[in-house]
Amino acid sequence: MRPIRLHLDTSDYAAMYKALPGTADAGTRDRLIELVECGTIEIGLSFHVVFEFLQKAEPKFRDDRIARARLLTRLCRKNAFPYLTDLTQGHRFSTDGIWVPRIYLEEVEIEAVIQTMMQTIAARPASTPHERKALSKRTYFVEWVRSNPDASGHLINEHWPLLFGRELVTGGDFNQYVLGQMTRSEANEKLRFYITDPEAVYETWFENYGRENPVPELRDKIANAFVEMLSERKRIMDEIAADKKAIKAAISARGEARLGAEDRARFATLARDLESYRSDLTSPDEMSKDPAWVKVVGKEGTQIAAEIFHALLKEKREIKRSDGIDLVHAMYLPHVDLWRGDRAFSGLLIKNKTPFHERVVPTLAELLGRIEAECAKEQIAIPRASDRGYAPGC
Repeated sequence: MRPIRLHLDTSDYAAMYKALPGTADAGTRDRLIELVECGTIEIGLSFHVVFEFLQKAEPKFRDDRIARARLLTRLCRKNAFPYLTDLTQGHRFSTDGIWVPRIYLEEVEIEAVIQTMMQTIAARPASTPHERKALSKRTYFVEWVRSNPDASGHLINEHWPLLFGRELVTGGDFNQYVLGQMTRSEANEKLRFYITDPEAVYETWFENYGRENPVPELRDKIANAFVEMLSERKRIMDEIAADKKAIKAAISARGEARLGAEDRARFATLARDLESYRSDLTSPDEMSKDPAWVKVVGKEGTQIAAEIFHALLKEKREIKRSDGIDLVHAMYLPHVDLWRGDRAFSGLLIKNKTPFHERVVPTLAELLGRIEAECAKEQIAIPRASDRGYAPGC
C-alpha cells in the first residue's frame, strides 16, 4: 500500500529545525525522519515551502541555510508537489523531485545546453576551421569529443553555459552522455539536481545567480487578487444593502397601506431580486464560476478557493499578505492524506468545513497521533519508535 502523504507548513520545518534535543518538536522531527526512512510516510516539497524556509541570507549565515536545506532533503527526499500552474495542468504529487515550475525544465535540458555551448564555442575568434566544422552538427560534435577528449573537454568546461552543473563536465558525466553511455533522461536528472535539490538550489539561486526570494512577489500577487475580489464583492453588497434601504424608505414615505397592488408587487419583486443576487454573490458554487479564480488557481482549484474565499467573506476577516501563500498550500489538500498549514488559516478551514477540511491537522503537536490514526484506518503497519531518536532504516 502507498505511504501516507503529508503536506507540512513552513512553520513546521522552522520549529523542528530550531528544536532542542528532548523537546516535543525535536521528538516529532526525529519520528517523522524514522517514518520517512521506513517508507510509512511521504512528505512533499513545494516551491513556496523551499524558498520560504531557506531564505536568502548573508554569507555568515550560510551554514545555517545549508543545514536547513539538508533537513528538507532528509524529511522530503525526492517527494514533491507540483508548482501551482503545473497542478492545474494535471501534474500530481510525485517522487521525481520536480517542485519547480516545469517551464524551468525547458531551459535546464541537456540537449539545449549542448546546442548553446556548440554555438558559443564555434563563435569564439580563436576557434579553428576544424573546430567550427566539428561544432556545426551534433554528429560531428560527438566525434570531436570522442577523438579529442582533452581539447574538447577544456573548451566545454571553459564555455559551459550555466552557472551550475559544471561538475558534470569535470566528473565525466557529460562525456558519457555525449558518447551514448548515458540516456538523455539520466543526464537531465543529473543536471536538474541543481534546481531541485534544496542545498544545490540555495547555491544556484541565491549564490550563483544572486536572485532574490521569489515567494513574496507570488504571495503578493495572489493576496492582491484576494483583496480586489473581496473589495469588489463588498462594494456590490453595500450597493445592494443601500438599494434595499432605499426601497424600505420609499415604501415608508408613500405609506404601505396606500400602495396599490401593482406597486406592492413591484417593490416585493425588486427586494427578492436583490436578495437573490446577494445570495448568488456569496455562494461558493457561483464564486467558483468567476473567471478571476481560473487566473489564480486554475479550473481544478476554483471550488476550494471559492469555499475559502466564502469563509473569509462570512467571517469579515481582513485579507493578510500571508493568505496568498496559504491559499496555494490549500490547493494540495485533495492530493494528501494529512495537511498542515498556518494555524489561523487551518482554523478557518475546519470551522467553515471547506472541502477536505477533515485532512487538516491543527497543530504540529497533533501530527504524530493523526499519522497513527491514518495508518490504522488504512491498515498500514507502523514501526515502533526508535530509542535512538531516528532509525537509519527499518
